[in-house]
Amino acid sequence: MKTVKFLSFVVALWFAASGVAPAQSQSFNYAPNYKQLKVDASRLGRIDNLLQEYVDKGIIPHALTFVAKNGQVIHNKTFGFRNVEKQIPLQKDDIFRMYSQTKAIVTVALMTLFEQGKYQLDDPVSLYIPEMTDRVVADGENPRALNPETRKAKSPVLIRHLMSHTSGISHIRTAPNTPPRNYATLGEYVKELVQAPLAYDPGTGYNYHPALDVVAYLVEYFSGKTLQEYLKEAVFEPLGIKDMAYYYAPSVAERFVTIYREQDGKIVPIEMWSGRNPFDEDHRFAQGGTGLNGTIEGYARFCQMILNGGTFNGKRILGRRTIEVMAKNQIKAPAELADNFRFGLGFQIYQGKSDNWEVRRDDSPMVSGGALSWGGFANTDYIIDPSENMIILLYTNRIPDTRVWEKFLNTVYQALE
Repeated sequence: MKTVKFLSFVVALWFAASGVAPAQSQSFNYAPNYKQLKVDASRLGRIDNLLQEYVDKGIIPHALTFVAKNGQVIHNKTFGFRNVEKQIPLQKDDIFRMYSQTKAIVTVALMTLFEQGKYQLDDPVSLYIPEMTDRVVADGENPRALNPETRKAKSPVLIRHLMSHTSGISHIRTAPNTPPRNYATLGEYVKELVQAPLAYDPGTGYNYHPALDVVAYLVEYFSGKTLQEYLKEAVFEPLGIKDMAYYYAPSVAERFVTIYREQDGKIVPIEMWSGRNPFDEDHRFAQGGTGLNGTIEGYARFCQMILNGGTFNGKRILGRRTIEVMAKNQIKAPAELADNFRFGLGFQIYQGKSDNWEVRRDDSPMVSGGALSWGGFANTDYIIDPSENMIILLYTNRIPDTRVWEKFLNTVYQALE
């Protein structure tokens, strides 16, 4: 035992002396070696200038960054206020509403069960959820009607379709002015959701969001545990992620960042949650498409795990080959999307540099090809860039989009030597 500890100490000294970091950092280093990383530290100040200008002009209420290269944190700063009206400064461990950033985490949870042999990606969903419909909306004058004409689907909905938003599953149709139903559990909701006619033949289109609730239900089905229990056991605790959850004790409320929206040219606070109110007494209902809240450092741990090929904090969440499968394009982009839009299992895939920026249509030309990304409705965004061995996160809770994310990416990548 003493020999192992001594050897570990020698290896650590060698890395420190040589300035070379291990390929897969298992913890974040907050004292970066800019020279070894080939980062121009003086140019990182441009990130500060950009975000402070947006705060000073009242365009955004706050911003929090987390940028790590080779596991070394090169930018992690706060700007603005958790609550503008009370002038409470933003803190690094404040809790943000993450909305659709929930999706990638729930997708990873289902893929851990794939690795356990619980299912195959091309299994029909109806094998596990008998209520799953095999109908799609027919071509007609009003395919979005409450009770549209239907025809037989050309193929069944597969599990891979759920994670790539190509299933055709749509929101439950209700009559006009019908109040939304308050479902008690995820299973109750999903079993009704999957009975609605599909929007198109599975695998032939792309419609965002509702199928991830079915992904979440399959996590419960295969694991025999609630979604919240399984996420805690399979993802949060192994990665050392704290304070990421759907529901909280009332005492945590003061750490929540106030959410703002633009109104008459100004930002104003609003009462709006990512899913259910996280301080409700009933904690049973949790979705796969939205609902998680958390700190930026917690989500950075998740991103670093993906970047590392499935490991972080000394724990393996997924196998390297599984992440390679998740990072492969799963869709044929329909006409209404950019020609180069690609989506894998849980992540958008960047296509890299192109001479024709109009075709790219992503306004982030510096992002490396093969980088993975997505974001939340209230502008919590991230990039996982294997080419640069770097993760990039920017959190605000402000709607709608201000396009500061794309400018922020430019200020990060321009600092690389």
